[in-house]
Amino acid sequence: MADYDNVEVKEAEEKAKAAEAAAEEARKEAERIAKKAKEEAEAKKKAEEAEKEAAAKEAAAKAEEEKKEADKRVQEAKAAAEAEAQKAEEAKKQAEAKKAEEDAAKAQAAAAAAAAAAQKQQEAAAAKEAKRKEKKAKIQALKDQCPAQYKPLGTSVYFWVGIFCWLPFIGILVTLILSIFPKNKNLKCFARSKLAYYIIIFIACLIITLVAGYVIPEDSKIEIGNALLKIMRSVGLAV
Repeated sequence: MADYDNVEVKEAEEKAKAAEAAAEEARKEAERIAKKAKEEAEAKKKAEEAEKEAAAKEAAAKAEEEKKEADKRVQEAKAAAEAEAQKAEEAKKQAEAKKAEEDAAKAQAAAAAAAAAAQKQQEAAAAKEAKRKEKKAKIQALKDQCPAQYKPLGTSVYFWVGIFCWLPFIGILVTLILSIFPKNKNLKCFARSKLAYYIIIFIACLIITLVAGYVIPEDSKIEIGNALLKIMRSVGLAV
């Protein structure tokens, strides 16, 4: 009976050992599975990180490509704008050159018109001067054809002769001399016209004096005579 119990104990121990061995194997298998799962998780994580990094690199590359494309478009647009600006500048220069040519043509035409007008004015002035000289020459020719006693006199001669003829007292003498002695008939006739004025004035004064002598009373005549005497003494004509 004791042997039987020992056998059972041994069997139980062997079973326990086998169970322990199985448990150890199961634990090791579990550790191996967990390690594998962990490795798979880490690999998955690394794969995800690699995918994310690849996606980020791809996005960066795409962004860089888009940036290069945008820069290229900007450069093209800038070049096109510069070309348009250059065309506009050339068009502006051409327009300015054309305007300058038109202004020069207008100025030249105006200068030509002014020169023509000046030439015409000079010709008109020359024609007028020639006409005046011709008229003067004709008058001079007529003067030259006139005899010496009938030659016309200038305005200044009549002016000064008129002044001398109207001088007090001396004028009468000058008028008498010029009415008799000059050879020029025009001067003589002018002086005779002044002498006619003196004669008319003398006659008028004589008539007035005679009328006044009959009309004015004796007392008034004496007063008038005294007044005239004073006047004549004041101018040195009486003593």
